[in-house]
Amino acid sequence: MSHISDEDKSLFAEAVQGTQKLNSRKTVATVAPKSQPPLRHKRRSTSPEPGQLFQGNDQAWPSRVSAFEYIEYQHPNCSAQDFKRLRKGDFKTRFCLDLHGHTELEAEKALEHFIHEALQSQARYLIIVHGKGYHSESDYPVLKNLVNYRLPQIPDLLGFCSAQPKDGGTGAVYVFLKNQR
Repeated sequence: MSHISDEDKSLFAEAVQGTQKLNSRKTVATVAPKSQPPLRHKRRSTSPEPGQLFQGNDQAWPSRVSAFEYIEYQHPNCSAQDFKRLRKGDFKTRFCLDLHGHTELEAEKALEHFIHEALQSQARYLIIVHGKGYHSESDYPVLKNLVNYRLPQIPDLLGFCSAQPKDGGTGAVYVFLKNQR
């Protein structure tokens, strides 16, 4: 974490002077892509190959989110209890992807490869660090918005949400995948 100068602290204090803290946590819900219900008698033998996970999923982008906005998505098949555990970061994972320093195209390819590898390894809980876009040339965090757009398109996704502060806060997401067995 970088050191914040006294001048920056002073400018921030001046900018937020007279504001009040919000009483509720602001959440941004993403819209799940409309799809056919899965067939119960057939189980997909393998996950999509890298390069095919997002093919044909060029739907409209949801509204842009800012660096400090909490994001989440819960698939209808994800239980409230499991999603509550996800929000708390109450799981162990060995799978983490850090997208810092990637361009949007590089990040999309890395995300697709990472999800494919996680599915092949039967991992269920992941952490994706997208950052808050402090060094972005745009007015919004490009990689955070990419993750918020692409994750709901994954057929084996049960949900995702912004991480706890210890794991990156609104600069990272916890991801919960379906059981691949």
